[in-house]
Amino acid sequence: MRRLGVFLWLFLILIGCEPEPKNSPLLTEIFQSAGEKIPEVVANPENYRIQIIYTQIDRKKDQSPVFTTHTFRLDTTRYFYPASTVKFPAAVLALDKLTRYASLGISKDSKVSIGTGFSGMTPVFNDSSSQSGDASIGHYIKKILVASDDDAFNRIYEFLGQEYLNERLWELGFSDVRISHRLSIPLSVEENRHTNPIQFYDDQGRRMLEQPMARSPLDLTVNADGTLLGTAYISKGERVSKPMDFSKKNFYHLAEQQRFLRQIIFPETVPKNKQLYLKKKDYEFFYQWMSTLPRKSQYPTYNDYSKYYDGYCKFFMVGDSKDQLSDHIRIFNKVGWAYGFLIDNAYIIDTLNGVEFFLSAVIYANSNDTLNDGIYDYDSIALPFLAKLGKAVYNYNLKRERSIRPDFSRFIVNK
Repeated sequence: MRRLGVFLWLFLILIGCEPEPKNSPLLTEIFQSAGEKIPEVVANPENYRIQIIYTQIDRKKDQSPVFTTHTFRLDTTRYFYPASTVKFPAAVLALDKLTRYASLGISKDSKVSIGTGFSGMTPVFNDSSSQSGDASIGHYIKKILVASDDDAFNRIYEFLGQEYLNERLWELGFSDVRISHRLSIPLSVEENRHTNPIQFYDDQGRRMLEQPMARSPLDLTVNADGTLLGTAYISKGERVSKPMDFSKKNFYHLAEQQRFLRQIIFPETVPKNKQLYLKKKDYEFFYQWMSTLPRKSQYPTYNDYSKYYDGYCKFFMVGDSKDQLSDHIRIFNKVGWAYGFLIDNAYIIDTLNGVEFFLSAVIYANSNDTLNDGIYDYDSIALPFLAKLGKAVYNYNLKRERSIRPDFSRFIVNK
């Protein structure tokens, strides 16, 4: 029987499908070194639905990365609501799609006008938060990366179309993802299948491209377990005393989130047939705006630090306070929060000490187990947990011996 188990393990490795990883002893050590809050929460992991992926990075002499991944309760088949984390792949695929229109003179900065044609649609003619006053795909991406703007994501969703967005992700190897709806707008399944007509214009106001309204034929039922969440939920102001059904909502599990982020940070590690149609300048654009803090952003501008503090969209390290992030630490990430779930998916570097690592985590903080009531334990449980987790993994990496110091020059983009 033991020989059969060994044979099965070897067979799974040979076909490229490793057994489900077990909890990492290293992460357990990191938890224990972190002081209060982390041990308290991980002692009840089922209650908080915690999943964590920490990927250690070492560099070879040629600076190519070597990844060593550690996980805690990772389960790619168990549903959690991904909230705003779906905005990141959508933003990336928007530039990926735009490269196909380069011969028409269209770029991320081209003026965009968005029309209507089906119920639930709203038009766009300009954007007062941009320097020119015009709407553009590039400006929407900035708003997504700096402040997680919902409307900006919805406009990117409309540019991509539901069918293209999902099929392109599947083509790239992210077969489990399902992005089926806009955010913060109560639309039906059919309304979310339809995406608006969009026009692109040059600097003289001449139309360069008209993308017609589209309807997606895809059935995007979530391929995961546990899509009935909570014991009750609020709908149209009324309490419904049964679990909320998420089977038709977005799905983007933690393993695919970190793998997609790796693809952007280290595109050279991806097989050529799975690479994006992005240029060097496109990657630099993402590196710049993924790590831009709201207080350092101009067009879009976020002057109210009491609301748009450094931890507003950087949950690891500083999410539990109004403290400013040290200038030598940069976080390239995308967060999400909704229905009691808090998620962060990040690549973190310290340019002073030569530290780098990937960290992704999700926690469910909803003690009354009622969804859509706006009463969640974000401030008391979830944010302190993620902030302390980020600090604990960072402190471990500060002490960890590394034979080759990483070169961060391509990530430090200030334009």
